[in-house]
Amino acid sequence: MDCEFCAPQFFKQEITYVNFVRDRRLADIYMLGTANFNAGGAAVLTLYFVGENKFKGQNDTLVYKTVPNMADAEAREGLLSTVKQGLLKYIVKTDLLKKIDYTIDVGEQEQNGKVKDKWNYWVFNINANVDGSASSYQSDFNLNGNLNANRTTEKLRVETGGWYSLNKQKFVIDDSTTVTGLQSNLGSFHLMAFTLGKHWAAGHFATYFQSTQNNLRNSYSYYPGIEYNVFSYAEAGRRQLRFIYRLARAIRIILKQQCTIKKSELYGLHSFVVQWSQIEKWGNLYLSAGGWHYFNYPKNYSASIYPSINFNPLKGLRLGLWCGFSIVNDQFFLRKAEASANEILLEQVKLKTDYNYNYGFNINYTFGSKYNNIVNVRFNLDDNYW
Repeated sequence: MDCEFCAPQFFKQEITYVNFVRDRRLADIYMLGTANFNAGGAAVLTLYFVGENKFKGQNDTLVYKTVPNMADAEAREGLLSTVKQGLLKYIVKTDLLKKIDYTIDVGEQEQNGKVKDKWNYWVFNINANVDGSASSYQSDFNLNGNLNANRTTEKLRVETGGWYSLNKQKFVIDDSTTVTGLQSNLGSFHLMAFTLGKHWAAGHFATYFQSTQNNLRNSYSYYPGIEYNVFSYAEAGRRQLRFIYRLARAIRIILKQQCTIKKSELYGLHSFVVQWSQIEKWGNLYLSAGGWHYFNYPKNYSASIYPSINFNPLKGLRLGLWCGFSIVNDQFFLRKAEASANEILLEQVKLKTDYNYNYGFNINYTFGSKYNNIVNVRFNLDDNYW
């Protein structure tokens, strides 16, 4: 099983008539799981079964769909049922066929035809989170909340919502010095995307944003755009190669006037983005590259590229590489006044930079017994008292 959202321990306990192995090169059946999520929290989980050795050429694809706020136990049971269904076509080719018994339950909805949805496919989600920590010399308080509504059909996708976040920090340096910090962000968005066949889509995106960290009192933006996917959208869980072009009109109102532009200004800009993702037995590949350019500030732009790859070149060996690089030449909203040391350390303001980058590498090698069936949870190290 190569599946990030699957619980290996659960499946090993529930499916005892197959042997789980630790590496795909040791398997007779390889299962790859991918997930696509919508804004309401629902997911489409796609399971790709690939036969190896005596099952070579016997491949299958099954889909399991969750609903927003579905209990973990219910989602896990539904996924377990789907995995068992995927294994069935292989099991009937073995001696286990004699031990199979089954029933087919045709429910009332299947008998009456198409299901009627009283919500007309609209899904709503409200989320709020408050957390904090404190000691004798510091305290940290966080408040986050968001509201989303979405409607997804084959022809139209609509998402709208808003969010608010607040972070307060306090550090006691000594008896006479206390440092405090405050960050707040507020925003809303609206997305509408229309299906134009198997490869094309068009739509628009509108946003509103406030941020003390970004020195923005108000920011309004509207982005119409068009997208072309080289592969059919039906394959999106497995592979995508999308080209996206956007135009935008934006109004920015500055929180503090000590910056490089007017207090309020209208911008025209456009963006071109390429996104490529591929998930295969050997691993997965992802690439995102693109940038923004301003019509009324032609010398200003931003561009970035983010590639990553995770693959399994040899039995037991897994490698992961990722990096990112962006050129920054559109920081219009930075205040001219120099930031204090406290503001920098508490990340209360954005600082001028010409570029950003990150990188990483991971290697993992496993060897020994190929079987991976037994579950023993005694003394799980998931507490803080060891």
